[in-house]
Amino acid sequence: GVLVHNDKYHLEAWRLFCERKGKNVSYDQIQRLFGNTNQQFLRVLIDPDITEADIALFAVEKEIIYRDLFDKHIEPAEGLLPFLDELLRHNVPMAVATSAPTANLNFVLDRCNLRGYFKVLVDETFVTHGKPDPEIYLKTAGFLELEPSQCIVIEDSLFGIEAAQRARMQTIGLASTLPLEKLHHASMVIRTFHEITYEKVTNLMDSKTV
Repeated sequence: GVLVHNDKYHLEAWRLFCERKGKNVSYDQIQRLFGNTNQQFLRVLIDPDITEADIALFAVEKEIIYRDLFDKHIEPAEGLLPFLDELLRHNVPMAVATSAPTANLNFVLDRCNLRGYFKVLVDETFVTHGKPDPEIYLKTAGFLELEPSQCIVIEDSLFGIEAAQRARMQTIGLASTLPLEKLHHASMVIRTFHEITYEKVTNLMDSKTV
C-alpha cells in the first residue's frame, strides 16, 4: 500500500480466499487487519487454532490469488519514483520493511523496477511478531546500521504507524489505503508522494517529535 496501491486487490484476494474456505467476511473486517502478517490474518479470519502447516499452505494460496488479480494493474505509487530518485541523489539509505511474504515483495520490486533503490529488504520471514509490534522496524534500523531515532517510516496502515512509533521513529502517513483523517496520529500525513521532498523529510527529522 506504500510502494504500490494494492489495497483493493488484497481485499478482494482475501474475500475470495475466505469464500473458498466457507467463510463470509466483509471488506471492513479484512481492512482492519492491514499491516498484520498472513498468520495473524488467518487466525482471525479462518481459525484461531489453525496449524502452522495450514498457515503456510493457505498463505501461499491467498498470495497467488492476489498476484493474479494485481499483475495486469501493478505500477509504482503516484510520485514515488521522483521521490526515491531525490533521496538517492542525497545518499539517503532506504529500506523496505513489510509484513508481506518474500514472494510478494519480489513481485512488487521486480514488476516496478524498484529493487535498486533499497539497501535493505525485510519481509515477514525476518520477524516473529507482526505489526503493531515494533520488531520489524527495530530490525530494519539495525540492518541499516542506524539508531531508531535516525529513521523515518512511511506507512499506510494504522498498525504500521503504531509499530513505527513504538520503535521511536518518525512517521509519515500515506493516505493510499485509509482516509487522511484516520492517519492523524502520524508525524506528517500526505495524499501522494508528490507532497513530500528530501527537504521536508530532513525538516521532519530535525523536529524530533515522535
